[in-house]
Amino acid sequence: MQNGNLKCNADDCVYNESRECKAGGIKVGGRQATSTSETVCASYVNRANSGFTNTVDNGYTQTQDIKCEAANCKYNENLLCKADNVKINAQDASCDTFVLK
Repeated sequence: MQNGNLKCNADDCVYNESRECKAGGIKVGGRQATSTSETVCASYVNRANSGFTNTVDNGYTQTQDIKCEAANCKYNENLLCKADNVKINAQDASCDTFVLK
C-alpha cells in the first residue's frame, strides 16, 4: 500500500500509524486562523482517553482527503486542502503546513 502525503507527528492519536494518518479523511479546524497555532486537526482522537482502536484499514490519508476550514490558508480552495504535503504537529495537533494568504 502506498503511503499518504499527510505526515502526522501526533503519535498519541488513534489514527496515527508510524507517523502516517490512517483516518481515511480528516478535518482541519480554525476558520479564522492566521497562524499554525490557531489551527487544529479536528479529527484527532487521543489514544489514552479513548476506548476506540483503529482496526479498520481506511488506507493512508491523502491531502485530497482533507476538509479544511482555515479560510486564511493559501492552500485552502473551497474548503479543501490543495497542498502537496501536509504535516500535523506533535504537540497540539495543529496544521504545520498552514501558510497565511
